[in-house]
Amino acid sequence: MTGTVPYRKFAESYLTAEVNSISEDAGWNRSQFATVTGKSVNTIKAWLEGTRIPDKGNLSFICDQTGVEEVRRDFILHVRDNLHSSAELVSDLNKRNLYIVESGERTYPVIIKWEPLLLTGLLQTEAYHMRLLAGPLGNPAEKVRTWKRKERRGRSFFARFKDKTHPEAELYVSARAIGDLDLLTAAERDQQIERLLWANSLPGCKVCVPQPPHLGNFAFDAFKSDGRPGVGPNFVYVEQLDQTRHVVDEDKLALYDQAHALLRSNALEIGRFLDGGVHQLAEEQPE
Repeated sequence: MTGTVPYRKFAESYLTAEVNSISEDAGWNRSQFATVTGKSVNTIKAWLEGTRIPDKGNLSFICDQTGVEEVRRDFILHVRDNLHSSAELVSDLNKRNLYIVESGERTYPVIIKWEPLLLTGLLQTEAYHMRLLAGPLGNPAEKVRTWKRKERRGRSFFARFKDKTHPEAELYVSARAIGDLDLLTAAERDQQIERLLWANSLPGCKVCVPQPPHLGNFAFDAFKSDGRPGVGPNFVYVEQLDQTRHVVDEDKLALYDQAHALLRSNALEIGRFLDGGVHQLAEEQPE
């Protein structure tokens, strides 16, 4: 089946990254990992280096021993179940989540994000999340839990830019999303703008606003390995109303590269956009 090999490599790299992340969070060295699982140090070495993938039982055991949250554990097992059974990893609504994206944010050296309607989650403040985003009807506690997870995710991602080997990130936001900040209080709006400018000031991180017209009318996250060892293949994550897709095929990736090139060619960094933002916003949102 076309694409089986690249998609299998993609899934294997995700599972390997999760095993490394879970064991690091648990504070295990290889010897401790071996003791907990009852495996040899050589087996643990193979798991961490990705030359072998733990079976479903071992993955479940590792998650249980480290207290991995149930939905993350279920998704890891979902990927393991589908490792050899399909050409493309497609998740339905019951498995819809961002765990592969979060793994990519922890490990990939080049990251591109485009969201035409909202600020990408990494850039949001609590006020933006709580006041401008729709939440589960009748379940405000779930919206708070989602924010806490989003907050941890952003903290982990931006911590990478403190290191000399920081990633290169391009975070594209739309003028429409900037315009929506007027729905916040003045203090909340200033706090959100400050976060956008702060992210743009980090070495290797750019926050940009594409100018209309632009091709990218749909959101996507692109992750590139940049040829570095130990990183999975290039992929694009696309979330739709009924499912999530992880695109690996080179021909399809080329289409997203074109969309990215168009976004980049006609974008202003956030500071420059804000300097002339009233005029530019009027062009995108005429009365």
